[in-house]
Amino acid sequence: MSKIFVQYGAGNIGRGFIGALFSQADYEVKFIDVVPEVIELLNRDHCYPIKIVDNEKSESILIQNVSAINGLEQAEVAEAIASADMMATSVGVNILPRIISNLLAGFRLRWSKGNMQPLNIIICENLLDADKFMHKLFFEQMNENEKVLFEKTIGLVEASIGRMVPVMTQEAKQENPLGVWVERYGQLPIDKAAFKGEAPTIANLVPFSPFEYYIRRKLFVHNMGHALSAYLGNIIEETTIWQAMSNPYVKIIVERAMLESAIALSKEFGVPLPIIRENITDLLLRFANFALGDTVARVGKDTTRKLSENDRFVGAMNLCLKQGVLPIYICIGIAAAFYFSDSKTEIADTLLREQSIIDVLHTHCKIEDSQIVDMIFIFYNDLQENDLAQVLESAEAFEKAELSKKIII
Repeated sequence: MSKIFVQYGAGNIGRGFIGALFSQADYEVKFIDVVPEVIELLNRDHCYPIKIVDNEKSESILIQNVSAINGLEQAEVAEAIASADMMATSVGVNILPRIISNLLAGFRLRWSKGNMQPLNIIICENLLDADKFMHKLFFEQMNENEKVLFEKTIGLVEASIGRMVPVMTQEAKQENPLGVWVERYGQLPIDKAAFKGEAPTIANLVPFSPFEYYIRRKLFVHNMGHALSAYLGNIIEETTIWQAMSNPYVKIIVERAMLESAIALSKEFGVPLPIIRENITDLLLRFANFALGDTVARVGKDTTRKLSENDRFVGAMNLCLKQGVLPIYICIGIAAAFYFSDSKTEIADTLLREQSIIDVLHTHCKIEDSQIVDMIFIFYNDLQENDLAQVLESAEAFEKAELSKKIII
């Protein structure tokens, strides 16, 4: 009898990564979603295709032994959770609070049936300290006895989602609405210490402790570098990430920004720098994967959030400053973000409408260091000419000045 894995969220990450990972490990995968077409097709076909795309070879695989439950039907959701061996969420940060009542209904039914086996929930959301966030949401709605049972049986396990899932073409969507395109990379690092009981041995599931390193590496190296490639791609008017990365100035700036984060991470967590540099080399190759067709518009969107004080740019900048690393190339990313806009979050149009960039850096990004603010402002002015050669020249001048200062000291 196969084990049951409940995947809350049947979107691209849910189907293209997490659900597929556990299906291939011989779990029966039950998706919970609210999109009628997705629910209907999963219950009709009990399978869906994934296309793995890269520059050398693409291949298709069929993910089987799957079904779906309507997230609006709490009783059915609770039954699935009550009998689950393991589960995950990938619904989006803003949706997490809305699913807490369904999850609690499942826990309560599980406990009422005497099922005290551990239930570990892998949290596949793009949020720092997602486990603490969910823990708080749960405790706000539980009585004291339930809190005791929760602490004994429920594991909130953070994950680092590294697999890139691009937007599919309309033609591909019409061919099979359940189909997903993904890159070949498929490792899922998870917080080993957060597990109740032992983590299962599954191909590409990577339990790691201390997990804070993985979370920071994903946000400050992968996410930061990816967003920077989009913002620079926007400056030079490219459409896709691979086109942006084919520009030598973009590649140099992105690589050096990720290296700044890598040096800071190495100092903070004691991880050898060559190991983190291997990750950077891998990411640069993956960003250049033209078969993914990932767009500047998709990767760069939601600039307001991405420039907040704990997110990929300012968070990486703060870690660099803490560890004595001057974040010159990360600052280029902050400056470039102000030239990007999308239909939902036009930071250049909204935040700059009534404030100067200096004010926004202080009030929204929470940057107080005058040297950093001045550097971002210089890069912002350089970028007005769309001349990345000039930006790189300014960055290298800052590097030389910093080196000279250290030599003098």
